[in-house]
Amino acid sequence: MTDTQWKINIKIVEMNRGAFAVGIKNRWDPGDKISVQIEPHATVSMMKQKVAMIVAAHEKWQVMKCGENELSDPSAKIDSLESVGVTNGCTVDLYANAPVEEEEDIGELSDDPDMMEGETDDAPALPEGDAMTKELTEEEEDKQNAAKGAAAELLEDGDKAGALAKLTEAVMVGNPTAMLLVKRGELLLKMKRPKAAVADTTAALAKNPDSCKGYKIRAKAHRLLGKYAEANTDFSEAQKIDYDDDIVDAHAYCTKRNMWLIKKEGKEYRAKIAEKEAEAAAKRAEIPTAREKREAEAKAKAAKVGYTPSTATTVMGDSTERQTDL
Repeated sequence: MTDTQWKINIKIVEMNRGAFAVGIKNRWDPGDKISVQIEPHATVSMMKQKVAMIVAAHEKWQVMKCGENELSDPSAKIDSLESVGVTNGCTVDLYANAPVEEEEDIGELSDDPDMMEGETDDAPALPEGDAMTKELTEEEEDKQNAAKGAAAELLEDGDKAGALAKLTEAVMVGNPTAMLLVKRGELLLKMKRPKAAVADTTAALAKNPDSCKGYKIRAKAHRLLGKYAEANTDFSEAQKIDYDDDIVDAHAYCTKRNMWLIKKEGKEYRAKIAEKEAEAAAKRAEIPTAREKREAEAKAKAAKVGYTPSTATTVMGDSTERQTDL
């Protein structure tokens, strides 16, 4: 510190960080004091920046007053404010309050008429381990092709259950193609079994990450399950591979509902943070501050040697400030 620096005492009158208090370790209470050393030709803004570093309250949150006079001009030099009481050794009141954003009214989310309840049936089997990728013998290929052909005929006859059984037979021969898995997933979706459709299309996309139809079927299945974030992602991937006007409306619908859910989650999170901060503030209010403890200790010591309570505070006054030389 040079001889030309001023000491400005800062008395915290208000301190409210709101949701920004999360993760901040140091706590300052109304009534606490700090002091900063600053060049007299420095500006009000520079003094606020120094204070911000100490008390973790952004410069823009701060209102400083000397008596009844607000130091409202951030570019004003400290030594130009003597007329309003700012001098070397003076006390400036600090009001630090984080801005409170108005909560957006997100309304209510309407029911999705197409959303389905959970399935009771287990998903059709899938090959396990090496069977998913093994090289088929000629005999196995013939067996798989025969089952796929039978499934196609049954579908033409409107027998979805029979077609599903034959497609499962083809899949379980081993090493099913992505196209075969998507075919079974599409049939499952038509049979109102979206969870099973998700399982098949996920297996198909593991084999062929560029399967546009795989993404479309899985997106539609996710939508029926109310998983709008997942549906939105899959619709986006499908449109990147091969744009399709037929899914634009479904994609937009899932995007809109997903955004509502994101906003709701954010609103609930902020409410929880505010609740925790209120609980913490209530607990702090029940516990004497460090300043109050020091004053009580000073008065107790003074009483032993015959000082009056008011004299004790005066004698120990310097100990109630935390001086910071930046």
